[in-house]
Amino acid sequence: MKKNITIALSVVVLLVAGMNRLIAQDATANKILGTVSATYQTYKSIKAGFSITINNTQTKSKIKQNGTLYLKGKKFRINLSDQEIYCDGKTMWTYFKEENEVQITKYDANAQDINPSEIFTIYQKGFTSKYVGEAIVSGKTIQKIELTPTNKSKPYFKVKLDIDKASHKVNNMTVMNKNGVNATYSVTSFQSNLTMNDTFFKFDEKNKPGVVVIDLTKN
Repeated sequence: MKKNITIALSVVVLLVAGMNRLIAQDATANKILGTVSATYQTYKSIKAGFSITINNTQTKSKIKQNGTLYLKGKKFRINLSDQEIYCDGKTMWTYFKEENEVQITKYDANAQDINPSEIFTIYQKGFTSKYVGEAIVSGKTIQKIELTPTNKSKPYFKVKLDIDKASHKVNNMTVMNKNGVNATYSVTSFQSNLTMNDTFFKFDEKNKPGVVVIDLTKN
């Protein structure tokens, strides 16, 4: 399950900052996603609280974690109870707190299914979309959209989005994987246009005494 959470972290950016590499073929979905995109493009930075619920339908097990996402252009940082991920747009650091270990890798935006550096280019190839309808959830009107990847080799076969009709923001997203592990992401808090220094998105070994560094960029 811990591995599933690690793999799923990059998808959090998709949830908070809009849809990446999407092509909306449904007219209604196209209009909704266009408005969502325009809304997020007004933000220079984002800080969002979120929860991840991972449900394994095969083992009937479930795990939930809360975290915080910081986003500024191509840079992002994700804090969880057991790990932290830093990315300055070129390098990614994944720090495991219990092991006091950090893994360093090169960040290749084009190699990622979810690309944080291109969060607003939502009409690029990647998905077909379908408008499902509206529902009232906790007093809010929610617009529901289903996304299907055009590349059938992807590990997931469907993504479900819940969008707040009033604010034009993504509230929830469920990623349905072929292996029976479904992940639901929910935004619990949202702030925009906060001041964030570039150093905030880089891992500093001086702040983690005794940290074990595994530099995979040299391989």
